[in-house]
Amino acid sequence: MTGFLAELGRKLAERWFTLLVLPGLAYVLIAAAAFRLGQSDWHDRRELWDGFTALTEGDPGRQDALVVRAIMLVLAAVPVSAALGVLAQALAGPVERVLCGPWPRPFAGLSARRTRRRADDWAAEDAAYREHRDPERAARRNALSLIPPEHPTRLGDRLRAPAVRLRQEYGIDLATVWPRLWLLLPTPTRDTLTEARTRLDTAFTLGGWAVLYLPLALYWWPAALIALVTALVSRRRATLTAEVYAELVEATVDLHLDRLHTRLAEPRPSPQQGRALTERLRRGL
Repeated sequence: MTGFLAELGRKLAERWFTLLVLPGLAYVLIAAAAFRLGQSDWHDRRELWDGFTALTEGDPGRQDALVVRAIMLVLAAVPVSAALGVLAQALAGPVERVLCGPWPRPFAGLSARRTRRRADDWAAEDAAYREHRDPERAARRNALSLIPPEHPTRLGDRLRAPAVRLRQEYGIDLATVWPRLWLLLPTPTRDTLTEARTRLDTAFTLGGWAVLYLPLALYWWPAALIALVTALVSRRRATLTAEVYAELVEATVDLHLDRLHTRLAEPRPSPQQGRALTERLRRGL
């Protein structure tokens, strides 16, 4: 048991360091460069190096003071980096709403217009497919969305598609069925789903980092490029991981829904039996 807890602690520490501290340290370094260089000297490597040496130079005869300064810098940088990582994770929710929609005010009108346009394009492709039964037409329709669009982005409809398609296939409400089905899933299946969802959340968190980088452009314009590249990578990763996650959710229901049906099949315990069982478990208390 001690070995298991030690290994678990090590993995959690590695995950904390990888997901929070390392990206936060990179942000701290870029922020320091932004404030040091400014807009006019944005590419002055000499100025950047002078700023670095200013932190490390000192009396050569007092190496202990330099060591203490370095330790203090590290001790200050790690919690700040972790705090920035937590902030980026907190921004993952708003980023997900932007990438998936529907968008809140003041962008609700734009969200509705984009959704209507996507729905019209999808309906045209679907009608063409039903008329000609051409697989190429089906591929073009599915490239827009697997379901009639209800969101301004394909990503939003892709994450909603399992609920719609499974309701059409089995007549189930996925939000109601899923918690009960989850308890019956074998551990490897749950681990696979959790990993896929974690990767999707990580992609949204990367978008949170893009939001954090954007204000640095007020002091150092290359930060805007960093924010743009980070946002594009976030969107690409979210698109790919959402595809995997949605497919896994549908596959899980296809393969395990019968187990849930069997466990909940009639006859069910009556209310009288339930009350009697409760009294028995209370043991007279």
